[in-house]
Amino acid sequence: MSSTKFGPFNLTLSRKAIILVSVPLIFELLFVAGLVTLLEQAEHERAREAHARDVATHANSLLRLLLDAGISSILSYLTESESHRQRYRHLVDVFNSEARQLKLLVRDNEHESAIFNRLAALNDICIKQLSATHEPMVNGDKVALLQKWISLQKNLNQIFLLADQLVEEQQAVQLEKKEAQIRYRSSVKLLIFVAVIFNILLAFVLVAYYNRGTTRRLKALVANTRQLAANKPLNAPIKGDNDEIAELDSTFRSMAAALAEALRKERAVVENAVDVICSIDEQERIANVNNAAFKVWGYEPEQLIGLRLSQFLNGDQLQNTQLKINAIITSKSEGTFENQVRHKAGKLVDMLWTAQWSEQEKALFCVAHDITERKKIESLKQDFVAMISHDLRTPLTSVQGFLDLLEVDAYGTMSKAGKESLELAEMNIGRVVHLVNDILDIEKLESGMLTFQLEAVDLNAVIVRSIESVTGFAKQQGVTINYEETNENIAVMGDRERLTQVVVNLLANAVKFSEKNGLVSVVLKADESVVVEIIDNGRGVPESQRASIFERFRQVESSDGREGTGLGLAICRAIIEELGGTIGVSDLDKQAKGSKFWFKLPRKQQVQSTI
Repeated sequence: MSSTKFGPFNLTLSRKAIILVSVPLIFELLFVAGLVTLLEQAEHERAREAHARDVATHANSLLRLLLDAGISSILSYLTESESHRQRYRHLVDVFNSEARQLKLLVRDNEHESAIFNRLAALNDICIKQLSATHEPMVNGDKVALLQKWISLQKNLNQIFLLADQLVEEQQAVQLEKKEAQIRYRSSVKLLIFVAVIFNILLAFVLVAYYNRGTTRRLKALVANTRQLAANKPLNAPIKGDNDEIAELDSTFRSMAAALAEALRKERAVVENAVDVICSIDEQERIANVNNAAFKVWGYEPEQLIGLRLSQFLNGDQLQNTQLKINAIITSKSEGTFENQVRHKAGKLVDMLWTAQWSEQEKALFCVAHDITERKKIESLKQDFVAMISHDLRTPLTSVQGFLDLLEVDAYGTMSKAGKESLELAEMNIGRVVHLVNDILDIEKLESGMLTFQLEAVDLNAVIVRSIESVTGFAKQQGVTINYEETNENIAVMGDRERLTQVVVNLLANAVKFSEKNGLVSVVLKADESVVVEIIDNGRGVPESQRASIFERFRQVESSDGREGTGLGLAICRAIIEELGGTIGVSDLDKQAKGSKFWFKLPRKQQVQSTI
């Protein structure tokens, strides 16, 4: 985020973090730099003091050696002792060594180097003058000897004065540098003390700044989350820097507003829902319920809260309902059950309950849907099916049997016109019986009452038997059925009669919708699965209708009058899917006319045909 967005004093959290790190770091760097500077200056003063001390020491040593050499030289001339001469030479060598060291010490100091050069020059003069006293001393010329000694004494006095000056100057330098070192040590102590105090103050300032700009506002944000969780109004917006925390607070408030709106809409949905929505505690007491309870059960929500389910359920179904609820609570899952609720007016209302247990809330959340009308419709449908089964199929079967007797001339020979009318009547009765059987089968499939006798079934035999069943109908339509029978037993696990019903139904459709003198081909393929294909050269199935053609009462629109009940393919799909297979219709080649219906089932080990 740029400073242009927040202004010159509104910093982002990242910039605040940089300040928290950089300010102490800069201070520490300045402190270290000042401390290093003071220590370097103190070290310089110490080195200068050591230099002055060394110069003074060597200067004093030169004076001592010069006196000793002078005394040894005089004694050697007076006593003519060889030992004094050797001592004199030794002292001269040591003097020269000290002089070289002193020269090295003062070479970088112009003033000290000038004094040393004057000392060296006077020393050379003194040595020459000392050598010049030898001849007057031997000749006994006391006046000349005295003059030499006086001149030598003046130069020696000059040497002593210069050496003393050098020593005094170095001692003054030592004193000055010691005082300087004391000052620098005091400065170092003061700097450390000031740095510690400043660091403490800086820490308090930064903590206060961070607390004002970050911690305090974060606490306010956390407090708002608690307010939201408690479904209470939020605190005032966070004030201060327009940084990430302020943006988070703004986003949080937008989220809270959206959540409140969603809760309002959810509450409105619950309150205006057609179904009864309620929560039930572990004691099976109603803890909360929406307004739909009045529309469905005739009770106000306030009248139901605190009541047990047993107080307004049909007593005959109470035990089963309690078992279902206990099972849902025990498994901590969800489930459905049906029962009857006693309406306030005294009537019974059929309800379908969908319940889910919440372990966190320790409550059972339920949606109860009024299925009274559905139950009435199901009852009417069952009555209708029973009527078809008993009151319609039985007479039709009797009529079909009577027509069969007429066909074999059981009641006398019929005329040609009578035969034609009989064939038409048989065909119509067959269609009605087929329709009744389809209606009964689809009802049994929906109710789960259609039973299957599962066994290993040879599909080759099923196809042969099915072709035999529709051969007569194919001849009437002028259609040929082609199937290359195989000697291999291709088995599936299924119900022989139901599989025959599927193949017969698909073959009958193919024959019915084929052209005159048309051809229907049956193909059996087998690998890991078994596929049966029934191919015709009829009008085909438009691509837009292939997804819905297997639904009940759905068929391809036709203008030639060749239409069925719309139940056969739905029954085929239900049977095949019940057996674990799939069924469908596919395209033929673009040049070919017609359609290809197929179904696929898992293959079973080969069995001997029983058909």
